[in-house]
Amino acid sequence: MKFIMDESMSALGIKSIVVGIAKNVDPQATLSDAFLKKQKEMEEWALKCDIDEIFNHPVIQGYTNMLQSVGRSIKKYMPTVPALIRNIQHRGSIPHINSVIDIYNVESLRSLLAIGGHDLGKVDGQIEFAVSKKEDVFLPILSTEKHVAKTDYMYRDLKGIMAWLDVRDGENYKFDDKTKNAIFIIQGNANTSVEMRVEALKRIQSDLAECMPQLEFDIQVIEG
Repeated sequence: MKFIMDESMSALGIKSIVVGIAKNVDPQATLSDAFLKKQKEMEEWALKCDIDEIFNHPVIQGYTNMLQSVGRSIKKYMPTVPALIRNIQHRGSIPHINSVIDIYNVESLRSLLAIGGHDLGKVDGQIEFAVSKKEDVFLPILSTEKHVAKTDYMYRDLKGIMAWLDVRDGENYKFDDKTKNAIFIIQGNANTSVEMRVEALKRIQSDLAECMPQLEFDIQVIEG
């Protein structure tokens, strides 16, 4: 698969993007006891944590700085991890969707990184990371079409936008029961090192491998 990183991303503080490609995944796999213990610990942490303190963390500040730099409201377009924590606190528990999503949600809580997860079989050709530079539309998972401004950052394949503002993933690329291969994308921000993002993907790889013995996993660093 070809990856293109437009120079417009550099102006936002993103010099590289880390990608993990997982083959032979099983969204219905039984999660390991070790992972379920870790998931429970992260759930308990999220239920007790202070959202304001999370917003003061350098990783989250990096995301809020990017959103503000393109004129987006933090209140309306909350970074991924604070939004996930708020959801957990509202419902009283961590959401259980499928094994693949559960695994990378736990890693997002652990690392505070926004992690895009997509069904690789639904991706058409290359993936381009860029500021939109044109008016566009985006269909988030379980939502209605959103207007994309020329200044919004996103990544897209040949069919459309896969993820927008690093806060929402696309409906047309989501995991389902038939997903066999997955792609995880960590764009990060000016406050996230390549090493930090690679380590996050390695933990996802380890958790997937515990319950998906046929797993193949490859990590790539895309330079601008």
